[in-house]
Amino acid sequence: MPGFEQTDVVPSRRRPKPSKPEPQDPVEQFATLLRESAERERAAQDRERVERQRARDEANSAAAHAVALDDARRMLEDAIRGARAARRAGSGVAAADEAWRQAKARFIELETGAPPDWARRDASNAPEADDGTDVSP
Repeated sequence: MPGFEQTDVVPSRRRPKPSKPEPQDPVEQFATLLRESAERERAAQDRERVERQRARDEANSAAAHAVALDDARRMLEDAIRGARAARRAGSGVAAADEAWRQAKARFIELETGAPPDWARRDASNAPEADDGTDVSP
């Protein structure tokens, strides 16, 4: 290969060697390692703290949902008893049925996460009566 000349057209195949960093002082190197280790530990602690807070929030939310569901179940049972009593008495049936529909819709909404279709239709078809009078025929 001694007969080959290097020209501007053919680049050299030799790659420049990367410069070696100057050896760091052992004390500085140790301090750098300590700083990096402390940063990793701090980041891990932050992640754990955020995860614990998220778990606490989820537990509180689940407990609140359970209480709301229990209240809705109690309201539904009361509405059923009220509707039965109104039917036996023969008066206030429409109001008792409406109270039952609202309690049932609330209970279903808490269980499934969405109000039932029939509750949406009832709300959109119901006439507005702001004066407190019964609008049943």
